[in-house]
Amino acid sequence: MRLLWGAAVVSDVGTWIQLIVVGSLVAAGTGSAIQTGLVALATFMPQGIASPVGGLLADRFDRRKVFATALVAQAMVTTVLAVALGMGVRAPAVLTVLILLGSAAGATGAPSYAAMQPDLVPPEELMAMVSLGVYSWNSGRIIGPLLGSVLVLSVGPAWTIGFNALSFIVMAAAVSMVRRPFRPHDESGLDAGVRDRLVGGWRTLRATPGCWHGVVLLVLFNLTIVPFMGLIPIYVSAEYGGGTGLTGSVASAQGVGAIFGGVLITVLASRYSRSFLVGRLVWVLSGALAVYAIAPNTAWLVVAGALLGGASASMFISTSAIIQRDAPPASRGRVMSIMQASMGVSYGIGLLFIGSIGDATNLHLAFGVGSALLLVGFGALTLRSRNWRAAVDGNEVLAADRALPEVLSVACGD
Repeated sequence: MRLLWGAAVVSDVGTWIQLIVVGSLVAAGTGSAIQTGLVALATFMPQGIASPVGGLLADRFDRRKVFATALVAQAMVTTVLAVALGMGVRAPAVLTVLILLGSAAGATGAPSYAAMQPDLVPPEELMAMVSLGVYSWNSGRIIGPLLGSVLVLSVGPAWTIGFNALSFIVMAAAVSMVRRPFRPHDESGLDAGVRDRLVGGWRTLRATPGCWHGVVLLVLFNLTIVPFMGLIPIYVSAEYGGGTGLTGSVASAQGVGAIFGGVLITVLASRYSRSFLVGRLVWVLSGALAVYAIAPNTAWLVVAGALLGGASASMFISTSAIIQRDAPPASRGRVMSIMQASMGVSYGIGLLFIGSIGDATNLHLAFGVGSALLLVGFGALTLRSRNWRAAVDGNEVLAADRALPEVLSVACGD
């Protein structure tokens, strides 16, 4: 476990270097929130298509091998991106397509990694395990932007992205060194067709109250709050006149906040129910995004970014741990892939929506809209799903009370 986590930190550092460096290049070259957002969208949107495929693979083959193979493919595509930058390519469309392909490879392997985690620790330590992943991702968020700023100035963007390609190889090597199989616990039903197995995973998700409510909460979170992450480069450039350095500072502050938030939510989870924590986090997230939207100077901006990072990490840990807790072992890969696909699609929709408001007016207003919509959406969820607390806390829920708002069903792809 320590080996995997250490390698994940290296890989996550490389991912954040790429996200900040390429995002800053596009922001400086276009001045558009939409085009800058597309770079971040290309990083996460492939989850909507590739994750279900990865879920099928995770529930059929050794999850360790599937994950390692996906990492090697991701390294190859990222190498092509580095070469393109070295040849002077700066066209947003070309860069976005290459990032899209690399991210699709990563999204294919992600369900296998998520499905491996409950087999690595006892059930009572699962939330702490999810927190470790958040620490890794946000350690990369802290180190990556700062390291990327230094590398861009010293060796240029091409070699900087080359570091990201190397980080995927490091992660693949670490996964290959784990000498134990991670095959599905129950291999019955593997002879069914692809469509039947995908439908089976969806039905399992819908029939498991904790998983279903957890996915809906993540969708709402990704539609309204998470887009701020992909829009950091253009927000810093358009509203505060900053460049890669300030962009890196805001992203790093977000990472520091996320690590503190991950530690805090893990401690609080031993004292309070999941529903209590989720309800409070919604209000904290809405308030943090409102502060971020009205930040009068860069100091406020960095502080608000840290607060958003802490609350966002806490929400992700809380909801994803609920889904992993309740997902049946035999279909865990498919359930986790639906979670990741839902997050990718909803993030993409939210990013385009918030970015469009930013281009039409300004990003201050756009983030204010996101802050308000989170409260509206959560209010609709709690009104329509009377027993959402029981579902989130892991208690039995009456079948008649499992229905959620039609708008949220559509957002999840029903």
